[in-house]
Amino acid sequence: MGRASGVGTGGFCPFVDRERKAGELIYVEGEPAQHAWFIKRGTVVLSRERGEDEGEGGVRAVRFTGSFVGLEVLISDSYHDSARAVTDVTLCGATREGMDQWVGPDGSPARTALELTLRASQADRRRSAQRDGTAVQRVAEWLRDEGPRGMALTLPRQVIADVLGMRPETLSRAIADLRKQGAIDATRTSLEIVDEELLEVAARGH
Repeated sequence: MGRASGVGTGGFCPFVDRERKAGELIYVEGEPAQHAWFIKRGTVVLSRERGEDEGEGGVRAVRFTGSFVGLEVLISDSYHDSARAVTDVTLCGATREGMDQWVGPDGSPARTALELTLRASQADRRRSAQRDGTAVQRVAEWLRDEGPRGMALTLPRQVIADVLGMRPETLSRAIADLRKQGAIDATRTSLEIVDEELLEVAARGH
């Protein structure tokens, strides 16, 4: 973030480091959106309450090191999800005013593209338990598309099961299958991609 902000050459960086312990809430769905957060280290889960327009509630997404949470500050007065630290995290936080200044003026190409992307993402839904594909395919797709690269994933199995909309025992069988195929390495507390080509094969159902 410092490099992107031009720190060292007179640029403005609105982000300030904050520490949160595992289990701590970062913000709560529906409360005023006052800060956006860049995850400098650690893992955060996003959850959403049950609602007529949102479908079934629960864990909706996982965000790893190098991701943003709370970007609603750019398009909304309130947070659309609740964010909770799963591990100890280091967050770089920026106020709404700081983000406005950092992203650039209204109507600029980059800001317009970002705002349109954020508005489209509001339609995201929790992954359905009835989603097409086997459990192995769905786990492989999630790891391929959203899993961290170059590091082990330390996340409670229940959280992964919630994100994928499947039973924990179904998830465990799928993980065991992917491990047997050589696509991942897995222990009771961590997952790591060891062969992205094999993971892709599993995600495609071959």
